[in-house]
Amino acid sequence: MEPIIPTLRSLPRLDLLELLAVLCEPDSAREDETSEELADRLVSQLNRLLGIDPGDDALLERHVVSRLANGLKVDYDPTMSTAEIRLRLARQISDCVIEDLRPFVLVAVCVGWSDGRLSPEEIAVMDAALSRLKLLSRRRGELLALCAQPISAAQLSHVLTPIAGDDQKAWSVLALGWAVALADLETLPAEEETFFQLAAHLGVDRDRARALKELVARRFYDSLEDRLGSGRGPRPRALAQATMAAITAAELDSYLRARTGLKSLSLILSSPCRLSAGDWDSTDALDAMLDSDSWVGAPAVLAGALFLRRLGGDELSQHLLVLALTCLERSPQR
Repeated sequence: MEPIIPTLRSLPRLDLLELLAVLCEPDSAREDETSEELADRLVSQLNRLLGIDPGDDALLERHVVSRLANGLKVDYDPTMSTAEIRLRLARQISDCVIEDLRPFVLVAVCVGWSDGRLSPEEIAVMDAALSRLKLLSRRRGELLALCAQPISAAQLSHVLTPIAGDDQKAWSVLALGWAVALADLETLPAEEETFFQLAAHLGVDRDRARALKELVARRFYDSLEDRLGSGRGPRPRALAQATMAAITAAELDSYLRARTGLKSLSLILSSPCRLSAGDWDSTDALDAMLDSDSWVGAPAVLAGALFLRRLGGDELSQHLLVLALTCLERSPQR
């Protein structure tokens, strides 16, 4: 993990504006401000929030890293160097995100396999999102290995039952599961029955599960029709964006803002999918989505919302975490 403050100073203007909206009031930047001026103002705001005298970026780095390490319960010795604590923080972030993502991937795999096969499109929906955060780049295979063989709803009961008390997480897990089932544009009775079995393990009754399934499907097909009908972009990207539209049926955007106080969600939502025009089969789509500059989908949104909750009511640490994740994502891949 590269140092946060130097990376922050090198961020593009759009990222700086978004982070200022997180740490300050929205629309507080002037149009004539340069990227350097925005970065200086962002650093000054961080100094004020952390009670540090301006002019010492190394001290600011130490305070940001330590505040996040304490909030995320990273085991470290205060005598360690900032670089050592930052490395432990990066590892903890990776472990926490994987822990939060695992039930989502398991449910998606369970629903996807219930028709007898997991299509490339269904795998792509999950893997495209996992490529979004560089902190997952070396561990993405750990989650994708779950796609290798079928898993039944009964086998997931021990994973899902503890989630039943968290209504928002249960709702979100189900929304992603059905969005993945829709990704290959074909849903079968076996997938639907699996969906309802999973809902039962999550404590969601059949009527509510049916309502969610219908809402996710409506969002998916409305979005797909809009993109394909207007001729905007190739089919794989339209499918990816339709899946993203479907998962927002779980209202993670509103939930994240309400629970964390964040004023911006775009930092952890999406990046453009670089697909040229032309005919694409499922393998082409999968390859494109696995690219380092690929589109990101629902799991990153879900993980982002749930991950930030680990900091409870500590709004400042939540904002610092968004800043750290942004710098982590924008720093050079190693």
